[in-house]
Amino acid sequence: MPNFWRAPTDNDRGSAMPQRYAQWKLASLYAAAENVPAIEPREHSIRVTYRCKLPTSPEAACTVRYEVFGDGRVKTELDYKAVEGLSDMPEFSMLFRLPAELDRIRWYGLGPEETYVDRQRGGKLGVWEGMVKDQLARYLRPQESGNHVGVRWLRVTDAKGRGIAFSGDELSVNVLPWTPHELENALHAHELPPVTKTVARIGRMQMGVGGDDSWGARIHPEYLLPAGEDLHLSFTFRGI
Repeated sequence: MPNFWRAPTDNDRGSAMPQRYAQWKLASLYAAAENVPAIEPREHSIRVTYRCKLPTSPEAACTVRYEVFGDGRVKTELDYKAVEGLSDMPEFSMLFRLPAELDRIRWYGLGPEETYVDRQRGGKLGVWEGMVKDQLARYLRPQESGNHVGVRWLRVTDAKGRGIAFSGDELSVNVLPWTPHELENALHAHELPPVTKTVARIGRMQMGVGGDDSWGARIHPEYLLPAGEDLHLSFTFRGI
């Protein structure tokens, strides 16, 4: 599903980010396809396009396009046409709900610790791996964490190496056992739901996490998604 939301951080709550961006949370929860998908046979693939209506004010929409190739690759594109009067969004990504057995990740990008658009200097470019459950930082209150930027490819697999592979041009990826909404609803780690899935968010970008202070400072403008501009995300996935 198209996703425009990330779980608020402590810094976000201090600057009233959840209130300012609330309609993007609704857009993520209630995006709905407007019509029967358009199906376009091509020489070596089939292209399927959905247009999704977003419950924002003013109203917006996005387009999701899948191009399926004979070798099992699925090229995925998400497009958003800017609407005058709408703010920037916290995140621009596609959200996948995968089986909980896919509990390992391996990626080529910045790592090994979490990195964000305004928190990259501590990351080194390389091939890294870890358990999905370990990507959640142990803050007192569950919140956005575990993101990786500059990712060229990502594999989410089970213990035998079976799963799904993603590839793209310097993606922002986040793989956790919970959705952003489940993280947001928990005041403490023990209140998180039992692990029943793996949630992969494959994105172009998410807004920075800030940190100048936690009682009002907002994210620096250069680390926000551009408001008033069309957005495009493209990546490929396949089973392995």
